Amino acid sequence: MKLPNYFVQHFIKQSRNIIFTLFFAFFSVSIYANDTEDALALLNKMNHAVQTQDYRIYFLSQDKNQYVTTFEYNHLGAVKKEDINACLRYLEGPDKEIILHKGVTSYFQPDSPSFSITSSRIIEAFPDVIYSNLNELKDVYDFIALGKARTANRSVQLIKIVAKEQDRYSYVIWIDDETYLPIRIDLLDQNSDIINQIKVLQLDKNFDKKALANYINSRSYPILLSIEKQNNAFEQWQLAWLPKGFKEIAAYNLNFYSSDIATKLFSDGVFSFTINISSDQVKQSNQIIQQGGRTIYSTNVGHKNIIVIGNLPRTTVERIAQNIIQK
Repeated sequence: MKLPNYFVQHFIKQSRNIIFTLFFAFFSVSIYANDTEDALALLNKMNHAVQTQDYRIYFLSQDKNQYVTTFEYNHLGAVKKEDINACLRYLEGPDKEIILHKGVTSYFQPDSPSFSITSSRIIEAFPDVIYSNLNELKDVYDFIALGKARTANRSVQLIKIVAKEQDRYSYVIWIDDETYLPIRIDLLDQNSDIINQIKVLQLDKNFDKKALANYINSRSYPILLSIEKQNNAFEQWQLAWLPKGFKEIAAYNLNFYSSDIATKLFSDGVFSFTINISSDQVKQSNQIIQQGGRTIYSTNVGHKNIIVIGNLPRTTVERIAQNIIQK
């Protein structure tokens, strides 16, 4: 049976539409995949640059609705982390200085005793996301290239890192076209409002590196803070829920103002939180404090004070705390 001509033409037209739609869908997925890989490639260049290059930056950090704090950060890069030297100075308030030297970070502060800890970087300079291997996090985060912009009189490219789930924050990182260093870092809440911003005001690649090296090498450093490997303090507790991608990174004991505190650190490579259990028996109601992107939640479980501290939304930290249970 021969089909009417109008039916044949209609079928051909519909077939073309279907083929075009399928092609467009496939093409869109391919472009998205390429955009993701391009964004990751740029982030990897940033990760390498921030650790291996020599630079001096002046930058500010501001939490939402809080005062601005300004810093001077000097960095002598190296391929091996233990060979990196750096110095961070607070430019306002007490003359506080943090120095990284031979894999040890030392804190010099006029209003309290100085101390040192084993650390391969100064965590107050840049957040974890700047140093992470983000290739391993494609199942947890989307990486989106937002195009080019200009800040601090420099040409930059913007990359957004957004979680696939609504249980954590997002980042927009402004990466310098010339050096690949992060020039601005915006931490965004679930409404895409900026809750913390780190912004470079001046980048200097021609500073006196020899003078900085001599200064760091000539300093006298305080003894290491004693942090013991964790004992069985967590044996009677367990965490019944973790946000996707998070895993335990470290566990240790710390004596703080005559109180023994057992701590576990969890991270997904971008964000992190700690669970802290005090040896003291206390009775107190739930308390929560938010400082920019940091949430502190204190609760009482089994007559023990448990504090969860993390750069995560309030709802996520509350859920973590509520899922700490006695075995």
